[in-house]
Amino acid sequence: MFARCTSALLRRYCSASNSSKLAEAIAASVEGADKESISALLVAVPELSKYAPEQWHRTAKLLSTEGLELEKTLSIIGGHPAILVRPVEKIAESLHCWRSCQFGDANMKVLVSAHPYLLDYTNHGQLAQRVAFLHSHFETRKNVYRLFLAAPNLLVDEQHVTEAKIAYLLQAMRHEVLEVVKSSAFAHDLDHLRCRHTFLERLGLFKPRSLKAEKSTPTGNPPLHQITDTSDKRFAVKVAYVTLEEYEVFQELYRREMEQDEQDETDDELEREEVESEPKRSAYHKKGR
Repeated sequence: MFARCTSALLRRYCSASNSSKLAEAIAASVEGADKESISALLVAVPELSKYAPEQWHRTAKLLSTEGLELEKTLSIIGGHPAILVRPVEKIAESLHCWRSCQFGDANMKVLVSAHPYLLDYTNHGQLAQRVAFLHSHFETRKNVYRLFLAAPNLLVDEQHVTEAKIAYLLQAMRHEVLEVVKSSAFAHDLDHLRCRHTFLERLGLFKPRSLKAEKSTPTGNPPLHQITDTSDKRFAVKVAYVTLEEYEVFQELYRREMEQDEQDETDDELEREEVESEPKRSAYHKKGR
């Protein structure tokens, strides 16, 4: 028993010793870094321990050269360890792509440090098209930046998916652009938006803004971020003023309602196809006779 405990303690000591040495070596290779910060990062993200100090040095040097502060550099590495093996030329190319969006250098740095996986992206043409598309609906580059910050999935979502959400938020719910930008609505799927909006409508707690009303006129509706970005429990209790169980029952009923609507649409489509093809069959049979 004593031998087993001693062996376990030795292994733990060796592991801690190795981790300490690695943190010290990494700190020495990254300009401005200290051992304590690196140690904390290694504990928080154990995967980082498999990368050599030379890889840290190469990546950190490139990010520093590109103007990123050490804090943001460590945030990027901690959030996306695989960047340590990504060719520095590709990282630089990605940073160039994001700079071309004209969000402002400070905003660009915040964006890539918040979502480091964006530094895997180098399709300049597709990014420019997506930014232009969002810009056409949300007025300013700063608004587009805020949308990406709240919902980085906008980069890869199919455009028709995003278009459907835009139509629902701006036309069906009639929210103002700024209110949409302040939320994380685009991080959720359309069914989530519809379900919560419909629930509030049926409770009489949401009424679309009148088309004749001034933009500054209060609607009395809950803010969009409270509708879309809260947990089911908080939404039910704090926004809809019902119990979580009541909202969960509605979710299931609404899901069935949507499935039935889809089935009805499919049936209608099949009926239209049958009606359209019937004259052709009749003509064929007459010709055959």
